[in-house]
Amino acid sequence: MDRTLYLNENRGLRVFRDGPSIWVKEEGRSGRRIPARLVGRVVIIGNLKLEAGVITLFTDKDIPVTFMSHRGDAVAVAIPYNHQLPRHYEEQKVFLEAEENIERFKGWLYAKRKEAQINVVKRLSKRVAGLFVVNGFREKDYRRIVDLLKPSKDECWKVAYEVVSNLFREMVIGCIVKADIDPHLGVLHRRHNFSLALDMCHILEPEIEMQSIQFLRAAREKGYMVREQSGWSISRDGIRDIIHRFENRRKQLFDTVEKLLDEIFELMRELRR
Repeated sequence: MDRTLYLNENRGLRVFRDGPSIWVKEEGRSGRRIPARLVGRVVIIGNLKLEAGVITLFTDKDIPVTFMSHRGDAVAVAIPYNHQLPRHYEEQKVFLEAEENIERFKGWLYAKRKEAQINVVKRLSKRVAGLFVVNGFREKDYRRIVDLLKPSKDECWKVAYEVVSNLFREMVIGCIVKADIDPHLGVLHRRHNFSLALDMCHILEPEIEMQSIQFLRAAREKGYMVREQSGWSISRDGIRDIIHRFENRRKQLFDTVEKLLDEIFELMRELRR
């Protein structure tokens, strides 16, 4: 599993291309050379001086680059350009060829989402999870649990959720691109940009919400949420906290995404028989 390169806004930080590597220079510190071959994904947060060649260096190697603000706004996603369709595009269209295929995909998606919800509830409270084993588990039951744990400030929740969600989406897009299927050909979010990535993130949403809850608990004690003229945003230390938590779980999350992609390929084969 390749590493993710995070470039967080910092005054005096400059990033430029140096052959097959990038050079990261920060005022008062020695520069660092990072070979592109060691990087699997790139996330750029906030404003920093970035040479355009850095972006093309990564996209030429099928490495997506995500840009976002400290408020969680996904400003842009740069992905490799290829005038040819992904290798499995024709096979992938089977999901939209008939209503029964659409419903089959949605049924699979909802079942995997419920698995993720139960897993998160178990990590939050085994006692509560045990109640659902007896009485059944519904979407509204899960939503009630999350609503109890969310902070009272909806804007703080939205900002934290969007930042965490962007990290998940970036990882998912990277896996989809490497699998050579179309990230824009989804079912639940049909006709949206990156619709397949959004479909997969819908499955992973319970994990996104859990990490958002964990961050906001820490943010209350350490002052990671900052009130600005434009509203709430996350401090540089807060961004580090989110990244650290995400990276601690990334191996497990990456394996989950790869298994979901394997199941998507298996479902494509079944529907084309």
